[in-house]
Amino acid sequence: PQQPYAKVAADLLARAADAYERDPALTELLRQYAQRLATGLASVTAVLDPGLIVLSGGAVAAGGEILRSLIQSELAELAASRPRLVVGEIDRTPVLRGALERALADTRDEVFDTSR
Repeated sequence: PQQPYAKVAADLLARAADAYERDPALTELLRQYAQRLATGLASVTAVLDPGLIVLSGGAVAAGGEILRSLIQSELAELAASRPRLVVGEIDRTPVLRGALERALADTRDEVFDTSR
């Protein structure tokens, strides 16, 4: 059976992270991936200037702390601000989950506000 591209990419990044600095080709793959992600994040930080960026998804999780560290280093060279990068623990629909959590917190604050 053929694996979906996302699974194949995650598996490859996991192998690259495991072999980091022992396999030159996989190390270069991980560095190139980090550079491309950091380039995209630099554009976002230029506009939004976030203090924290949560990286999520199967490929990023597969790269783990090594990938996060490489992205952080690349981003430091590309962006004026220095947001903190963390790898998120939610692997399915993190944006939707975050929006729902935020909406729930706002609703609780509105309904149970005793300052009025």
